[in-house]
Amino acid sequence: MPRDSRMQDVGEEDWDGAAEKVSRFQRRRMIARAIIFVMTICVLDLAWGQDPSAPIQGPLPSPERSEIEELKSKVKQLEQSVETLKKKEPEPAEPLSAGTSTEVPAIDRERGLITDDAYADPRVDNAPFDPALRGFFRIPGTLTMMRVGGYIRTDAIYDFDQLGNINQFRPESIPTPNLGDSNFNMTARASRFSLESRSITKYGDVLRTYIEVDFVGSGNRTEFRLRHFYGQWRNILVGQAWSTFHDSDVIPETSDFNGPNSWIFQFSPQVRYTYALNKRQTLAAAVEQPSAGIPATNPVTSESVSSTNPLPDFVVRYRYETDDYHFNTAALFRSVGGVTTSGHGDHVFGYGLMASGLVRLWGRDNFVFQAVYGQGISRYFTDTKNLNLDVGYDASGTFNAQPAYGGYAAVQHFWNDNWRSTVTYGFLQVNTSESSPADIYKKTQYVDCNLLYSPVPGFTVGGGVLWGQRVNKNDESGDGFRINFLLKYDLVKLQQDVKKVLPF
Repeated sequence: MPRDSRMQDVGEEDWDGAAEKVSRFQRRRMIARAIIFVMTICVLDLAWGQDPSAPIQGPLPSPERSEIEELKSKVKQLEQSVETLKKKEPEPAEPLSAGTSTEVPAIDRERGLITDDAYADPRVDNAPFDPALRGFFRIPGTLTMMRVGGYIRTDAIYDFDQLGNINQFRPESIPTPNLGDSNFNMTARASRFSLESRSITKYGDVLRTYIEVDFVGSGNRTEFRLRHFYGQWRNILVGQAWSTFHDSDVIPETSDFNGPNSWIFQFSPQVRYTYALNKRQTLAAAVEQPSAGIPATNPVTSESVSSTNPLPDFVVRYRYETDDYHFNTAALFRSVGGVTTSGHGDHVFGYGLMASGLVRLWGRDNFVFQAVYGQGISRYFTDTKNLNLDVGYDASGTFNAQPAYGGYAAVQHFWNDNWRSTVTYGFLQVNTSESSPADIYKKTQYVDCNLLYSPVPGFTVGGGVLWGQRVNKNDESGDGFRINFLLKYDLVKLQQDVKKVLPF
């Protein structure tokens, strides 16, 4: 049908309405396209060109944009706070330093002893007993390190015979003759506590202080006893420590706390200087507290006598050491005597010579020995320290220094990493004067055989069999047997594989 004919069928009014609708649709589409175009331009401008920190122009921001800006501000504040804290943080502490290149020989520090006797001993240049400084902690803000040490030890003791001292095996206390009365006892007197400090001085060397106490009172009492209390700087020692007439590295490992009868056992207030000749050899000289052990009564004149000390004890010592052995010798010089109630005073010269050593046998097994001879030195031995045998009286009632000599030897064997044993023998004799009583001390013998087990660091359990004998001046004697079980916990458990430390 022709177009004109169709248009004729449509009214003029309808045609005009349709045209108007088309026109409105086209206008709306154009407006929508324009709005989309403007919004796209605005978004791209915000994303790519606008500075986030620049103020927003135009209408007030929407609530969402205000929250975003507030969060950005808080983030910036947090970042600034973190930077401020970083600046205030202290610099990391320097690693612990011994302050010396000197070392204690491996055989001396890794013998595996129950006690800390060797650790407590002053060393040349304050060499640390443990090069790794295990157990030390730095006091914040200082150049000082501290170490807390010690252990808790309990002994269960069974005596087959009456031995006089129920806590310590002292052959001098064995009755003569022995009555054969058995006894059981438990004690924790051998427990110890120690505190050590090491301070680096402005000269780069070390000031070391050491304090140690145990609970061994006089007789069978349990009470505090000060063992060590000293400081050492540049090899100048002041305070109370092992006597210089002593070698802590040859102390045998015995099941009994007391140790062998002829052991030089003396804590002395002293001033000591040690000089290193070279890496292996040292010389030491000391003045120490004197204390003469003399009989309270002169048996000839029946006068009471009090001990006096006009001079300190003088000690010189030489030591040679390697990783496999060491040798030590020392000389002691002293004046011993006293004054009577009538005011008459008398003093005699006393002296002592000692030699000791430690030798590696194989692996960790070792052999130790000590030999001593002197006059007027009985107070330095474990067995006779309280018997007042330094001097005696001749037939005229005059003082004389009484000869004393003795020694011990011990072998320590490691069955494996956990089990070890030590066998120790000791002998001591004092030649008393003719005026001395017939039942006075003459000599003693000591034997200890033990087996100890350390399954983990810081814990040891074991026991030993001990035998002792006392002989008097009139040759009357008594002997006795003891079984000594022990259990020990270290206050600080140090974990280390000994095989990684020893040089073999």
